[in-house]
Amino acid sequence: MSDTTLHAGFGHPRANAPVPMTGAGNVDVPGLVRVFVCCAALYLVLYALEAPVRYGLYLAGKDNLILLRDGLMAGPLLLLCAAQAAQLRLHPAFAAFGLAIGFHGLVLMGTIGSVMGVAYGVKILLNLLFGFLVAGILLGERPGMRRLFWLLWCLIMVGILLDKAGMAFPWTGMRTMVGDLNVDVSKDWQISDPFARRVAGFTRSSIAVAAILPCLAIVLMSHMRSPLARLALAVPSMAGVFLTTQKGSLIAFVPVALLLCLPSLIRLTWLRLCFLGFLLLAAGLPLFTHGLHLDHGDGVFSMESLYLRIAYTWPDAWDWIARNQMLVFGVGLGGIGGPQRLYASSAFNPADNIAVLLFAWFGLFAVLYAALTVHLALRPVTGDRNRAEAAVAILAFAAGYGVVLSVIEDQAACLFLGAAIGTLWRETSPASPSAPKPMETSDEREFTDCPPPGRRHPGPVRL
Repeated sequence: MSDTTLHAGFGHPRANAPVPMTGAGNVDVPGLVRVFVCCAALYLVLYALEAPVRYGLYLAGKDNLILLRDGLMAGPLLLLCAAQAAQLRLHPAFAAFGLAIGFHGLVLMGTIGSVMGVAYGVKILLNLLFGFLVAGILLGERPGMRRLFWLLWCLIMVGILLDKAGMAFPWTGMRTMVGDLNVDVSKDWQISDPFARRVAGFTRSSIAVAAILPCLAIVLMSHMRSPLARLALAVPSMAGVFLTTQKGSLIAFVPVALLLCLPSLIRLTWLRLCFLGFLLLAAGLPLFTHGLHLDHGDGVFSMESLYLRIAYTWPDAWDWIARNQMLVFGVGLGGIGGPQRLYASSAFNPADNIAVLLFAWFGLFAVLYAALTVHLALRPVTGDRNRAEAAVAILAFAAGYGVVLSVIEDQAACLFLGAAIGTLWRETSPASPSAPKPMETSDEREFTDCPPPGRRHPGPVRL
């Protein structure tokens, strides 16, 4: 399979030439593959250990240094863009990303006039672009990355088990200052019942566990051939999410995990149906429940949180959008959610629904972007079926959790969401039998899934 590139300039001898699709994903500059691998691995480690990392920075009085983590996303992207520009070409993802953030950023400047709000929105979406480009690294067959995922899965599980058992972590309830923003770390919800207490372990919040643990489990399950082995991993993963008391993540993850245990002949079809069902639910629930009264009880396992969204969060979000939107273009990039804390803290609304957030940020373009994603998910698979199944499973989980959470604002979820889209871009691309097969350099061979001629195996990327 090949990917296309956009070439700037005229008379380039390799215009519209195919780019080698190696295990490096959509990163087509061999010298930068190691950079992307290392940055992706370090970023995920910092995410899984964010609580103790922030605690160490807090003790040192350097809370703002956590922002250097974003350089692990932005740095490699800038290097890749510069390397491609030097060759008078540009990956379509860069062009699409630049046009999107440019247009929707201008919309926010016209509606709100906040440069920092735009910057915050770009910061969030950088993870989506990075994930798209390293799709083959995150969802591929590389043993080194697989071992890292197992390590992170075990680390997260140990953390939440210790937290649930009552171990007093020094960072529980800590509040740090990053710029002018207060950031809670492992927020103490003052819940006395140990069974109902929300736990975050070594991550920053219970939402972080509920976002990354299912994604790790989905990728690891996709590498297993036996349905029983997949089920053996799915059960403790579901138990881990249950311990966080994040009901939205659990409700989204359970059907996805069970569908991954189905026979291979029907697995992809049911995952696609699950994705479409959750996507329709995420889009329809905030619309069709407006003004609905929902009976509920009390406690973390009641319907109270859904009632609060129906009665307050979503109506307030629609009101904010109606008062600030520009025609059909929404409020603009960063028009609701986290970026609001920088320009309208008194009107902050978490959105708590992926469709509400996307409509506020992109207006009717959100429908177009969602339709393109659905098109990729439903397009016939021409490459690796296991990778395509894992990608659709991640999309289904993100859509399901997105019913009650602006899941795209979570760094890890956004990263895996981008990887899922990038994987489907690769594994469902129409075959081009007439295109000549590009030659691989020695550096590229090191990151492919197949050993080159004359060698037993190039070995995995050492993390």
